[in-house]
Amino acid sequence: MEGLGTSHAAEIARLEDELARSRAMAERARQLIESAPDAIVVVDNGGRIVLINAQTERLFGYARAELIGQSIEMLVPQQLRGDHVGKRNAYIGKPSVRPMGTGLDLAGQRKDGSQVPIEISLSPLGNGDSVLISAAIRDITERRAAQAALRQARDELELRVRERTAELEQANRALQTEMEDRAAAERALHQAQKMEAVGQLTGGIAHDFNNLLTVVMGNLQLLARRVHNDPTAAELIKGALDAAWRGAELNRRLLAFSRKQRLAPVPLDLNDLIAGMTSLLRRSLGEHINIKLHEAVDLPPALADVTQLESALLNLAVNSRDAMPEGGTLTIETGAVSLDEHYAALEGDVKPGAYVMLAVSDTGCGMPPEVVQRAFDPFFTTKETGKGSGLGLAMVYGFVKQSGGHVKIYSEPGTGTTVKIFLPIIARPAGALPADAPAPRPDASGSETILVVEDEDKVRELVCRVLGGLGYRILQAPEGRTALALLAQEPGIDLLFTDVVLPGGMNGPEIARRARQQRPDLKLLYTSGYTGNALLELEAIPGEFRMISKPYRIEDLAQIVREVLDTGPA
Repeated sequence: MEGLGTSHAAEIARLEDELARSRAMAERARQLIESAPDAIVVVDNGGRIVLINAQTERLFGYARAELIGQSIEMLVPQQLRGDHVGKRNAYIGKPSVRPMGTGLDLAGQRKDGSQVPIEISLSPLGNGDSVLISAAIRDITERRAAQAALRQARDELELRVRERTAELEQANRALQTEMEDRAAAERALHQAQKMEAVGQLTGGIAHDFNNLLTVVMGNLQLLARRVHNDPTAAELIKGALDAAWRGAELNRRLLAFSRKQRLAPVPLDLNDLIAGMTSLLRRSLGEHINIKLHEAVDLPPALADVTQLESALLNLAVNSRDAMPEGGTLTIETGAVSLDEHYAALEGDVKPGAYVMLAVSDTGCGMPPEVVQRAFDPFFTTKETGKGSGLGLAMVYGFVKQSGGHVKIYSEPGTGTTVKIFLPIIARPAGALPADAPAPRPDASGSETILVVEDEDKVRELVCRVLGGLGYRILQAPEGRTALALLAQEPGIDLLFTDVVLPGGMNGPEIARRARQQRPDLKLLYTSGYTGNALLELEAIPGEFRMISKPYRIEDLAQIVREVLDTGPA
């Protein structure tokens, strides 16, 4: 009996020891749960909360007593509670240790109704009917903020990279444009230097040749006096003198090209000069050439040598006659123009400023680019042997340059030729408005879409830069097929600005005709090196049209574009 009592006491002691250890373990577990950085929520298989820690109270704003015994859906956003019940029951049916909602944006609902982004890890506790589910809930607000800040920083970095890339691309384009402009300027300078060198050479030769001709012609005249009784000898001497005079005329043209002839520049009215030459021109050109005059009103006076200008005009008219063997129309036009810095930079040897323009246009066969390039070279001619000296245009070039002016040829095979002479305008009296300082104009900016069709790269780039800088949206094409493709792709084009003469078998008027079949309201503006009156004679453009002639000032381009856009279809 005494042994039984001793055994019973030992068992009680063992049980008390195990109970103490269990309580200690439970206390350590409670402390671990309470000190956990995540909110810990334990629910039974009915979804009721049976245990929470202090972090749960802090995260959701509830007191412990408010949550114990309540449904876990109390912590789920209102709109998601119905779905959550089904998902909870499915998990309790097959519990496992896993994160919940991987790849999804989970949120818990606080007592005040606000939501907090969370991350949940689930763990089953116990077996059988007494299964419990432990949920470790982590507040990821700071992580989300850090991720958002990281995304923003990444986006800003990408934006800066794109901006920097765009800046580099723009700088590269600007450098490319500058290099191309410099190359064009170098070509223009080379051409000017070549013409200057040839001029110096021909001037020196002409000077020496004049001395030789003086001796030859003087001796022939003296000899003629001695043999006046010998008809045969007199006839031979006359033939020699005629040839010497022709040589002197060629020499005069060489001196004109070399800019070493004596000029007597005076103020003159181009319209009056042309009117005084009309009869001579009609006799020189013949009845098969129709002459049309288009004289500007209130034309300012030019400064030039009258005799040399008359000779230049006659030379141009005769060249035009030779280009129209079957007949045609010669158009002579005058006007006041201003050549700006952009045009001067492209040409290389032009001073920006105000000029009086004399344009001579024909409806002849025209010239290819390689012929235009050499047209002013002395002794260069495309005429048959014996039909021309090749000094006509060279003389015009030398005279104009010596006069401080500029001369430009516009020509395409099959579309005739226009030669424009620009002579300096006489300075106006003090207080008068200079020709290159027009009155203030209304705002010429806009936001419309303009299609620029121009085969000359430099001109097209300049136009796009100018109009783009005014706020217009610019599309561009170097020829007709590309232009029509853009017109089909871009229904929002407001204005077609096209050169009249284009390569590829489709000119500006044909582009306009096809475009207006689909878009009758499309605004239209032409440009050309030919004058508008010359184009009428070529019948290049049917009906009425708006046009700006090359060269033009960028202010004039901006103004006429705005005018065309503000009016009905041209």
